[in-house]
Amino acid sequence: MATDSSMDAERDLRVRRAGYGRSPAGEAITWSVATGHRGRRWRESAEDGGTLRHSLLLETSPEGRFLHLELSTPSGLLTLHPEDDGTLHGNAVLRDGIRHVAGLPWERDGLVIVAASPLSLAAAAYLLTRSGPRTDDGWHRRLALRISPQLALIAGAEEAERLDDGRWRLGGDTLAADVNGLPLLAGGQTWPLEASE
Repeated sequence: MATDSSMDAERDLRVRRAGYGRSPAGEAITWSVATGHRGRRWRESAEDGGTLRHSLLLETSPEGRFLHLELSTPSGLLTLHPEDDGTLHGNAVLRDGIRHVAGLPWERDGLVIVAASPLSLAAAAYLLTRSGPRTDDGWHRRLALRISPQLALIAGAEEAERLDDGRWRLGGDTLAADVNGLPLLAGGQTWPLEASE
């Protein structure tokens, strides 16, 4: 059984923060990241000129691997999760019906990139940084799932290049996170999720 001091030390290692800032495109991003025994829960809303562009819930394992996604955009609702057989499953609920996702090939260390989502980029950077260098030249080849605002899914192998601590390049995107894996945003502010004692 854990002692009070070891439980406090474990609690101190958990990141539980919320924040606000602007994406590179100027969208207002409100986010929270909460780390617990089962991993991290990343939440984000993106707003442009008073219009909600998307709302995202992304869950990752303690190692940073993708576990579950719920995404809302003006086009509809998307839910995704990996299965033990190495595939993704879920569905997109659209105005004209449901588009099922079943058997889409997936890798444990795959990256999930949601269009215009700094939080999904931070989660990908967090996973890449935690997994450590795989090659001497700083490049990592990973399966990446890209999700458009229309909830279209495009999966394929991509090269991730390490730029420096916490920053990577993947295609035309810069994946960036601070030392705790939190998003880096223009004019960013952060606050603790826990109420002060």
